[in-house]
Amino acid sequence: MTHRDKCAENDEETESSSDEEMTESVSSGPVRKPKFFGIPIYKLSYRRLPKKCLKVSFLAINSASLLTGIIIVVLSIWMLIDIKLLIGQGLFISILLLLGIFSTSMSFIGLFAFVKKRTSLLLLYIACQSILLCTIFICAIMSFSLFDKVMQKIRGDMRKSIENYHNLDWATEAWDNTHRYLKCCGIKSYKDWIDYRKNIPQSCCSTAIEKCAIMSEEVAYKSGCLKSAVILLKSHIYAVCLSVLLISITIATSVFVAFGVRRKLKAN
Repeated sequence: MTHRDKCAENDEETESSSDEEMTESVSSGPVRKPKFFGIPIYKLSYRRLPKKCLKVSFLAINSASLLTGIIIVVLSIWMLIDIKLLIGQGLFISILLLLGIFSTSMSFIGLFAFVKKRTSLLLLYIACQSILLCTIFICAIMSFSLFDKVMQKIRGDMRKSIENYHNLDWATEAWDNTHRYLKCCGIKSYKDWIDYRKNIPQSCCSTAIEKCAIMSEEVAYKSGCLKSAVILLKSHIYAVCLSVLLISITIATSVFVAFGVRRKLKAN
């Protein structure tokens, strides 16, 4: 073997040893674990929660949701039947009633699946809650366009009910309550009653009732009820956003805990 061949062999051995040292240094170095807001993701897994903690959390969340849903359903039905609502409020009460029915049904399914140890029902519970969470997210994104549709629905209800003011009791009571509560008259102004060839209702009276024995334009509210309804709706936006946020957090937590409960049931 010549001197050149020996040098080449030594160079190959040096390169292989350096590669091995680099491999060892990389493998022996600290492994970076993925994090979520500074918290390692493995710590957020439901697998780290004790079985008793999962059960208590699942029972507490669904029991509270069941009780809340029942209260919402009862109050919504009572408001739709006994309370004379303002124009446009029926839509919101109906949506509230549907949410109450859905919450009650899902909580009952979750509790029934937990007691009977039915993993298939728990999977249905997780799927439905996930769909609801996605629906809330989509509605939040489309909130601006939905707000315009709500306004169109209120405007349509006002036009239909003003035509039947003297024919239907609910329309009469709804308009009278709207006039008195919002201190307004008609849709855009008191002139809407004249356009529909109807007398201005006494509920539009803006002064002492004695002066409104014979209603006229001078004693009627000048502002329309549609504008006042929009202002009232906007005043409750922050409360609605906070409620939606709390509901979303509750649903996400229930889905997270339900995964853990289902895994524990399948393991047993």
